[in-house]
Amino acid sequence: MSTQEKQNDAKLPMNDMIRQSFPPFDHRGTIVTPFDEESKRDAEFQEKLTEMLLELTLDFHAWSSARPLQESDRTADALEKEINELMEAEKEQGTFIAPSSSLSFIEKTRQRLSEFVERIKMALAALTALAP
Repeated sequence: MSTQEKQNDAKLPMNDMIRQSFPPFDHRGTIVTPFDEESKRDAEFQEKLTEMLLELTLDFHAWSSARPLQESDRTADALEKEINELMEAEKEQGTFIAPSSSLSFIEKTRQRLSEFVERIKMALAALTALAP
């Protein structure tokens, strides 16, 4: 407001001031439209966020489902490699027994274990005989 308008307002009687019409308030442009736009942006954000979370959940599920299979394959390969190394070491030492059948292999293993236990018993008996 300019100084002149202030002076004119001061000179107007109170009734005239009350009768003056106020400029119309544009509630649609000032409040409603910005609120609607903000609501639309929020809804778009929520939709995008939901989509991202769904994709993440699906990716995590796929990863977690594939992981045990991959780990068991990796472990099986490592165990197979270790068994082959043991078989090679036994071949080099001359103690390798090629299993012709699983039953004969099991019987030979039992026999070897029994002989080992018998040797331990004999060693313990010899040691106890030496003790005062």
